[in-house]
Amino acid sequence: MVSPSSDNPAIAALLFSCIDAVGIIADLANFFAERGLNISRYEEYTDDGHFFSRLEWPLNDRWEDEAAFDKEFASMAQRYQANFDVRFMNQQQSIGLFVSRQPHALIEILNKYEANYFPNIEVSFILGNHESMRRIADRHGLPFFHVPTDGEVPAYERKQLDIVHRYKPDFIGLARYMKVLSEDFIDRAGCPIVNIHHSFLPSFVGAKPYQMAYDRGVKLIGATSHFVTAELDQGPIIEQDVARVVAGASVQDMVKMGRDVEQKVFARAMLKVLEHKAIVHKNRTIIFN
Repeated sequence: MVSPSSDNPAIAALLFSCIDAVGIIADLANFFAERGLNISRYEEYTDDGHFFSRLEWPLNDRWEDEAAFDKEFASMAQRYQANFDVRFMNQQQSIGLFVSRQPHALIEILNKYEANYFPNIEVSFILGNHESMRRIADRHGLPFFHVPTDGEVPAYERKQLDIVHRYKPDFIGLARYMKVLSEDFIDRAGCPIVNIHHSFLPSFVGAKPYQMAYDRGVKLIGATSHFVTAELDQGPIIEQDVARVVAGASVQDMVKMGRDVEQKVFARAMLKVLEHKAIVHKNRTIIFN
């Protein structure tokens, strides 16, 4: 399948964070002004003595790639012992998608991918632990890899990592992939991993959270998307949303509502990371508009 074309302008986006200090904004502005570059969009945020900013500028031929920018910007960043990350948005990014039996989050991502909702990306592969998801990959003309997870974790994760390292995605999205990733997998994947799950945790755990929520008379159904860390479901949150349970809703009604919220939250979270709008600070995220 040929990846959808992108209508995004040729821009670069910089994420910058450091201990707050006098002169940071002026130095950032001067860095670009001295090079004849116009900052077209700028956001900043301060919290707990830290400074966070995101800025965009139109690309020209000054820097041929992100590595060239990094080299020139490094001295400016070192002045404030800052962390920074630049992305040239005209350079295509790739994502890999993991899925289990429930297809709703996967289908949402693929539909939005084909509708050019995401900026200049390619879905490199879909990996599932159930063969039934192959039909969705085939429908979209995408590579599908079936890696069963009924054996030893190190054995099947080696197969998964072989695929990840072959395609080298910029991000992995867990589109309702229902197996826990080991710390070794997370460390060796080589890219950030984004997960989506219902927001009943930790109140309702186990195989039937919606039944337990129904029994308790829960009035709000939510979903959370977060970066994956070694601590289960405790990674920095990227996006959340809720839907209100109406009177008379059955367990199945709640399941449908939950899936609808999950797929929307997952797509918005993936958009945020692909648009380079998320900074991780400690165990939370700073999300820019």
